[in-house]
Amino acid sequence: MKTIIKFKQVVIVLALLFFILNFFLFSYGQKLLGPRLEDNGVENRIVEIKSGYSLNRIVDKLYEEELINSPLAFKLYLKLKGKSTNLQAGYYQLNPTMSTIEIIDRLIKGENAYYRVTIPEGATVEEVSSIFHMRGLDRERFLEVAKNIDMNFLENREDLYYNAEGFLFPDTYKIPYGSSEEDIIRIMLREFQKKIRDLEEGIEESEFSLHQIITIASMIEGEARVKEEGPKIASVIYNRLDRGMRLQLDATVQYALPQRESRLLYRHLEAESLYNTYRRDGLPPGPINNPGIDSIKSTLNPVETDYLFYVARGDGGHIFTRTYQEHLEVQRGLR
Repeated sequence: MKTIIKFKQVVIVLALLFFILNFFLFSYGQKLLGPRLEDNGVENRIVEIKSGYSLNRIVDKLYEEELINSPLAFKLYLKLKGKSTNLQAGYYQLNPTMSTIEIIDRLIKGENAYYRVTIPEGATVEEVSSIFHMRGLDRERFLEVAKNIDMNFLENREDLYYNAEGFLFPDTYKIPYGSSEEDIIRIMLREFQKKIRDLEEGIEESEFSLHQIITIASMIEGEARVKEEGPKIASVIYNRLDRGMRLQLDATVQYALPQRESRLLYRHLEAESLYNTYRRDGLPPGPINNPGIDSIKSTLNPVETDYLFYVARGDGGHIFTRTYQEHLEVQRGLR
């Protein structure tokens, strides 16, 4: 009887020790697999996992970046789950407050990090290139791609400054880290295609080609400081084209100049460029900026007027007139 009691006691003690050991192992494992830091104010880090990295190299990199507590625990967890070869290359946004399990999950799913970039309406290709240059991209390479890129809706002509001008749709983009200059331009061109899908019927019914429509829209974007005036400015452009008058738009002169001027002088209007509508008849060879959707809609839906001129008021708006005499009188009244 005593032997049985002692055996039961030994079993209880062993079970207790086993429980305590498992508890400590579990707690220790949780600590090793837990977050490196508890402070939620820690900034995210962008970590690049290159194609061809071995598991050891990935683990070493994460440990050097102080993102995981234990390289051994990281590898053991992966092996236990049978996912040692499932980690994907890419750029990842990681944080020391993330657990090892969360980091592993992100690397297995290939959840690449991205950054946000806002391209304002009316920005030129060169201005867009400067925005991305601030993100570390090669400005000259960006311009080279924008000049020569070929897609089925773009016109590839020598008289264009950039094939992509007018078609880099202004918007806020989520750009995956590691994207090349060409990747980014193609992302923006595809966004343009997506955004004008609802306008395809109007474009097909127009007497102008898509390239000409975007050229006109870019001039409206460059001239209109008040969005509501877009359809009126479109009307002036069409009226002048119908009468064989030169467009004489300041925005085209700005595009023709080596750098933007705060105020155009008469000498600037003499700039020798196919884009200078003070010296050239008809439309310029192509767009002079990347217009927003409102300017494209204004191009397709101008109001019917007999306006041929407009003068800036100084508050962003314009006064529209029908005759050159009225135009001169408005100018005198604004001096």
